[in-house]
Amino acid sequence: MSSLSISNQHNTLTIGNEILFMNYNLETARFDIQRPASPYPAIIQARAVIDWEANGNRVTSACGPGLPSLEQTPLEDAHGKGWQVEIAYPLQASGLALSFIINTYETRPFLLLRLIVHNQGSRMINLHDLWIIQAEKKTGGQAQFSAESQPLDFFKVGWHDWCYTGLRHANQKDVTTRLKPFTGKMLFNPTTPISKKRGDFWSDNWGILTDQKTAIVTGLATQADQFGMVHANCGSRPNELSLIARADGIPLYPNEEFCSEWTYIQFVDLPSFDPAADYVQTVARQMQPRIMAQAPSAKWTHWYHYFQNITDQLFIANLEVIDSIHDTLPFQTVQLDDGYQSAWGDWTTCNSKFSNGLAYLADRITEKGYIPGLWLAPFVVDPKAKMVQEHPDWLVTDKKGKPINSGFFYNFFGYALDSTHPAVQDYLRDLMDITVHKWGFKFVKTDFVYAGALPGQRHNPKMTRAQAFRKGLEVIRQGLGEDAYYLGCGCPFGPAIGIVDAIRVGPDTAPDWEPFLWSLPWTKPLIRNEMSIPALRNNIRSTLSLSTIHRRWWWNDPDCLLVRDFDTRLTEAEVISNVTLIGLLGGLIINSDDLTRLHPQRRKLVSLLIPILSQDARPLDLLEREMPELYDLPMHTTAGDWHDVAVFNWGDSPAERHLDLARLGFTANQPVHIFDFWRQTYDLHTGAKLALGELPSHGCRLLRISRQEAAPCLVGDTLHVTQGGEVKYWQVKKNELHFSIMDLGRKAEGEVWLCLPGEICKAMQDDQALTFRQCADKVWVLQLKLDGSAKINVRWEEETL
Repeated sequence: MSSLSISNQHNTLTIGNEILFMNYNLETARFDIQRPASPYPAIIQARAVIDWEANGNRVTSACGPGLPSLEQTPLEDAHGKGWQVEIAYPLQASGLALSFIINTYETRPFLLLRLIVHNQGSRMINLHDLWIIQAEKKTGGQAQFSAESQPLDFFKVGWHDWCYTGLRHANQKDVTTRLKPFTGKMLFNPTTPISKKRGDFWSDNWGILTDQKTAIVTGLATQADQFGMVHANCGSRPNELSLIARADGIPLYPNEEFCSEWTYIQFVDLPSFDPAADYVQTVARQMQPRIMAQAPSAKWTHWYHYFQNITDQLFIANLEVIDSIHDTLPFQTVQLDDGYQSAWGDWTTCNSKFSNGLAYLADRITEKGYIPGLWLAPFVVDPKAKMVQEHPDWLVTDKKGKPINSGFFYNFFGYALDSTHPAVQDYLRDLMDITVHKWGFKFVKTDFVYAGALPGQRHNPKMTRAQAFRKGLEVIRQGLGEDAYYLGCGCPFGPAIGIVDAIRVGPDTAPDWEPFLWSLPWTKPLIRNEMSIPALRNNIRSTLSLSTIHRRWWWNDPDCLLVRDFDTRLTEAEVISNVTLIGLLGGLIINSDDLTRLHPQRRKLVSLLIPILSQDARPLDLLEREMPELYDLPMHTTAGDWHDVAVFNWGDSPAERHLDLARLGFTANQPVHIFDFWRQTYDLHTGAKLALGELPSHGCRLLRISRQEAAPCLVGDTLHVTQGGEVKYWQVKKNELHFSIMDLGRKAEGEVWLCLPGEICKAMQDDQALTFRQCADKVWVLQLKLDGSAKINVRWEEETL
């Protein structure tokens, strides 16, 4: 695709390929990053600097002074073949020497950068931040976009799932909270700044700066050892963009060196189906995630109905219902959530509501043929827990030696376990071993695990927060074993890659659209605009925005699906929108309704998502609005190609919507089949835009759109949310169509809509005749009942002239 180029003329090093290159001035240690084919976007006059401390004094040092030495090395790694150039600067008066490393590849549209700090002096220093790219006005750098461009937008990413992820505009301020004393440590990275200036934003680990024509994608390409930040200033000219790896003040002794994470930069033309795709895949190649080939099974948990009021009797009552409806709603995993433990931190002892113990409950689940699941918060400790009295040295402390506050947990402010302590590592490993191999839980969800990454004093001061956190996750995985399914929640993203099987990607859902405290309804006006506390709106925003990491870093968990029509403030439109989104995403399916009261029609909404057949759905307007409204799942199957498209109205009032078919790759005058899944209607449409009429507030339309091709073809389906993903065989022989439907793992009733060249004279499902009807010119509807796989044969009369 591209040829590599490295040259050094007039003390300016040029390295890159035909897609992206860097000009690095060896004398000034300033660099530009540009594209050969276009002047925009560009990083101009950036530099690499470090922020460090000695004897209580904070110092900033840049590469230089003096001409550096250069070393060029052929490169072949997970990303392919290329060249690595190391620019090593001579020793500074401070005793520090810096090296800047650039990787470029033959066929990759990005550069990888790294900064190394060598302490060759006689004193220990504390290393804080490594600015691998600093393009800021105060130091003469900038992020340059087209001169005609409007104010920029910035897509920022949260530290973990509950932290805000979404698009911010130049006229907005960064996201903050009124509830900081209670939720600040839960919902924000305590060390990531929150600017009060409009257009000035900070993002964790990666982010995207855009003018709607092009975008700069930057972030940490490796994420095991350091947390990172991206700073973007969209509200001033020139615009600013910086990428920082955080060393957390760890000591760097004489003759030691510290390497930043590998960092990433790429320029992307818009519109793009998935502007972060190259970045996310690069991280995956570096970090080697655990991506199970088989889709996870459907799960049930009690949390969003019973909360902490669960008892073993209520749990078993729902287990009985799960067993009785298994033929139509085949849950496979049944998970106990919070409410069983004697105290947070004392996880091996139960309270009086679970007097029979956890092994007893796991046995009851297993006896019914289901997989037992368990929730724990292993890094959080209740100050009243026995662990605190028995092992006070296991806790993360402040500089005065007092345990840090890890957040407010319903009725107590918690402490945090220090996972760098060898005894804590043994404890976590043993706890997980007991959970899986003694009690019998094969699905484990660890919650509030951000507590293991909070700043503080640890047993091993040489480990960064990211390293300490990842070490805790590693010993958890060791205890679980390789076969247990591990779901992380409240979990900082980067260091979890390669350890967890799935991760929550958004704030808690709720039976409410906006944040609402049922016990304190008067607080609604005060909290309705909170971006991260439990609410379906907040949950959906992150589910949409982080679709790109699904099945690349892990399986995304969009949180529990609530479909009930009791004990809820959700409208039917909001429920349908969430079912649609989760179905197209293809992430974990976890229901959390009281099954003893759930109506069969509401249960069917969940069953339409089973089994998981979706992958690679994306919001096409990710970089256009904070709550994307156009969600596209391209389907490529033996039965043909089509798009499953959800068009949402996230506004608080009903509104007209239309769909520009060109965004899906269709030409203006090309006839397309349009099937509306929820309305069960069909239309043959010609034209550039499709008018959808008025959508209810927080509602949607789910459409199956396919090109008009030679009949016969599949044009609609109500058996599964993918509308044909369950069709596994398709063959046409003269005037006959043969196709098969996979075993859905459940009994199902629904319709298949076919466009045929003639009138049906025979339709069979296995050995049984099918009922059918004509609904439009050449479009016929077959009524199916499934209990296992099925073979369908349709014959039609050939048309005569």
